[in-house]
Amino acid sequence: MLGVIALDTMKKEEVNLSEILKTAYSKRELPIKRLAVFSGFEALSEHYAENADRYNVFIALISEGDDDYIKFARRLRREKDDVFIVFAVDRNADISSCVRPSIRPSGILFIPPDKEHLYRVINEIYAEHLRSTEKEKQPMFKIKSGGDYFTVDTGDIFFFESQGKKIALKTAGQEISFYSNFDSVLEQLPDWFIRCHKGFVINITKVLQANFTEMTLTLRDKSVIPISRTYRDNVRMLIESGDNYARV
Repeated sequence: MLGVIALDTMKKEEVNLSEILKTAYSKRELPIKRLAVFSGFEALSEHYAENADRYNVFIALISEGDDDYIKFARRLRREKDDVFIVFAVDRNADISSCVRPSIRPSGILFIPPDKEHLYRVINEIYAEHLRSTEKEKQPMFKIKSGGDYFTVDTGDIFFFESQGKKIALKTAGQEISFYSNFDSVLEQLPDWFIRCHKGFVINITKVLQANFTEMTLTLRDKSVIPISRTYRDNVRMLIESGDNYARV
């Protein structure tokens, strides 16, 4: 999932970027693992300098004279070629200053930001991020169950299911139950794991078919996983952005 750092200098506006992002994050409506929003450039810059590895998406408002934001975006592009940069610009701003080859923004929004457009941009960014990372080495997921410790290749995991106070990890031939919660689980997982229901976290690369009429996902091991309304639009966007899934 994504680590998003945002600069919102218009928090007093009726419609503002930070409230949209914070609401989406709290309701798990977007594939965001961590979110940090700042109202001042200096605080954002200091925080990023100490936590650069935690973020791969930068969102900022741009108006006339905001050269610091442009310089910061160019710095990010130099340091992390895989970073995603999104600008929310005033309609009177010089958009050409935002779309330089040295910056290569992943999205442009207009002030006041539109929720639907922002959601679409974030989901498209996640789909692109997923495509670029799913071929990387599969990290290991470490858990303690009772007195035993297990290490599971995340590439073998199909989904996690909430079972009361426990979480069940499912692979093609194994089920391991352990005490935890989805927030802690997602912190340990690579970015191609996503919540699709309050009771399920799935490996998006294991999806064989998505049925948005019956609100289900069929995985490659033939498991059928429900989709809730809360996560439906997010899941749909990711499925429609992919090349390996059947949609119904």
